[in-house]
Amino acid sequence: MNRINKNVILALLTLASSAFLLFQLYYYKHYLSAKNGAALSKSKGSRIGFDSSQWRAVKKFIMLTSSQNVPVFLIDPLILELINKNFEHIKNTSHGSTSECKFFCVPRDFTAFALQYHLWKNEEGWFQIAENMGFQCLKIESKDPRLDGIDSLSGTEIPLHYICKLATHAIHLVVFHERSGNYLWHGHLRLKGHIDRKFVPFRRLQFGRYPGAFDRPELQQVTVDGLEVLIPKDPVHFLEEIPHSRFIECRYKEARAFFQVLKINATQRPSMF
Repeated sequence: MNRINKNVILALLTLASSAFLLFQLYYYKHYLSAKNGAALSKSKGSRIGFDSSQWRAVKKFIMLTSSQNVPVFLIDPLILELINKNFEHIKNTSHGSTSECKFFCVPRDFTAFALQYHLWKNEEGWFQIAENMGFQCLKIESKDPRLDGIDSLSGTEIPLHYICKLATHAIHLVVFHERSGNYLWHGHLRLKGHIDRKFVPFRRLQFGRYPGAFDRPELQQVTVDGLEVLIPKDPVHFLEEIPHSRFIECRYKEARAFFQVLKINATQRPSMF
């Protein structure tokens, strides 16, 4: 009987030892190897977040504008605010050395850039090149308000906004025009009858709800998430301008008609002497 008990106990100990060994192998495979693999990939410079649709769309847009010498600069309020808070880190980061996407990978529908129209030398054919790179693009035009007082030119249309969509993310390119007061102006993004209202969520756009006016910004080049972009040299000033940028256009024709009436009345007024 004692002999049987010893054999049973030995078998149970052997079984328990085997189970413990299997547990150790399982733990090593599913936990320690995963942890070590993550550490190893990090040490080799893995790029976290660089597969996001936002970053890919921004990267391809910058490639497009660089290849066509289109001098765009970043005006996206969310990204500029993040850049401003982390500017010392950005200044000390060389091109392509970052291992984590911290700015352009923030989930959102749009990334906003701007362009000074008088510096754009090759607008023709730009749409076709963008579409060849996979973008779906939309152009918003309207009458040039600077020519509103000139009867022969008052119907001339100018580009105001471009929206280029790649997969689930869109680039909003705001076109700035020079005004006589040495400031930059952008127009209202007004959807005309033929435009697909479902192309992008237009209501979420941060620029174009109304015309806007901004000081002419001085620009600087920085490397953000491995991409070289131009931003306002004083991003805080630009961000402070946005809530107060609403522009009300002078009604030139009515003003001219009003002063014409005043002039006629003045010449017809009888003399007192």
